[in-house]
Amino acid sequence: MSERQTCVITGAAGGIGREAVELFLAHDYRVVACGHTEPKLRELTQTYADHPLEPMVMDVTDRHQVYEDFASLGDIDVLVAGAGVCRQARLDESDSDEVWDHLIDVNLNGVYNCMRGASEWMRDGGAMVAVSSGLGKNGRPGYEAYTASKHGVLGLVKCVAPELAGRDIRVNAVCPGWVDTEMAQRDIEESARRAGQSPEEFFEESVQDIPMERMVRPDEVAELIYFLASDAASGITGQSYNVACGEYTN
Repeated sequence: MSERQTCVITGAAGGIGREAVELFLAHDYRVVACGHTEPKLRELTQTYADHPLEPMVMDVTDRHQVYEDFASLGDIDVLVAGAGVCRQARLDESDSDEVWDHLIDVNLNGVYNCMRGASEWMRDGGAMVAVSSGLGKNGRPGYEAYTASKHGVLGLVKCVAPELAGRDIRVNAVCPGWVDTEMAQRDIEESARRAGQSPEEFFEESVQDIPMERMVRPDEVAELIYFLASDAASGITGQSYNVACGEYTN
């Protein structure tokens, strides 16, 4: 019987990360589910009590703690760098600096910290998949911190992929569009407030601009993540793939 492979997933307690946890468990991985808050991880652990799931409270912005956390896990086969936050702030708003620092720290520095921490312990032939965004390739007023951080993730992937290619470690990114998660729902409420609309009105107008006229399901993103981590994608590295119901085409 072959040894069970280990997949570390950050941002594992909700949305895309939770769907990724379920999918990798279904494929018989040992899953280390990392999240920022213990209560959500506890609920996740209870849900999958009969599976090889190990919860780990991890603040991806705490670089040295992240390195210690990865060192404690032993050999790693897959890293899914999914922890991220979304907030809006235009340049002339009072919290613009704070939003910028926070999002760069979580969304970009956090991915770097996890890639750096995992690289030492990843088996040759492993895979890293980072969650960027459609806004990692495009722009939108008021989302400069989020957009810059997600652009940075793609730049990081393009650099790390050739660095690790000699060990046959593949590094890729997924670029989700508008995904039906709690984070997106909070952003809808904030966008609606700024537009002087109800969340329902804002959503109905916005979804019409998506060719498939719907949000992406978290499981659809998780499926792409799993594919990129699997042997089926053994010749793919340094790439980024949209899953956006046609919202983004570049």
